[in-house]
Amino acid sequence: MLPFSKKNDVDFFNLLIQSAENTLKGAQLFRSAMMGDRPPATYYEQLRELEHKGDSITHQIYKGLNLVFMTPLDREDILEMAVKVDDVMDGMEATIARFDYMQIGFSNGVMKQFSEVLVESCDHILQAFKLLSKKKYLQIREHTIQINSLENEGDRLMREGIREIFSNPKDPYHDFKLKEIYERLEQTTDACEDVADILASVVLKYA
Repeated sequence: MLPFSKKNDVDFFNLLIQSAENTLKGAQLFRSAMMGDRPPATYYEQLRELEHKGDSITHQIYKGLNLVFMTPLDREDILEMAVKVDDVMDGMEATIARFDYMQIGFSNGVMKQFSEVLVESCDHILQAFKLLSKKKYLQIREHTIQINSLENEGDRLMREGIREIFSNPKDPYHDFKLKEIYERLEQTTDACEDVADILASVVLKYA
């Protein structure tokens, strides 16, 4: 059921916060998968459930945009934020899926560091959305700056991880699997930065 405000409009801010909260839970679960004692792929079903929940929230936002005439922000901004947050969740689910179908039964230091980057990035997205709902636009900048910095850390981790693969090559299949994981994780940190870029644009429009 769509949440409504006192004006009987769809509460898009609440939906975006719900989406960000769900994505943060996904990031925390992904971190557990990387840090845990059991194979990462055993977390796949739990993460897929969160991914489906995220899809449902995004669908509610789509539906809401088609229902109401007045929106608190430009429709395009609301839609882009919803889609990009969903991309972050999709990226984590797709990464765990690779552990499953490529039969990777371990994580390493690079993957663990990536998981920390994702948790921090998703937390900043959530805090920024909460500020957005209160129209505290200038305070959002601190979080977008941090997300951009974390995306740079993701770039660094991917470069170092791939450099290690080529510096100390092992079995080609093993190396291919690692490269796949690193690149998918870096794309997921890119999706976090995409959210930050939209937020920065919103700040310029409304601050």
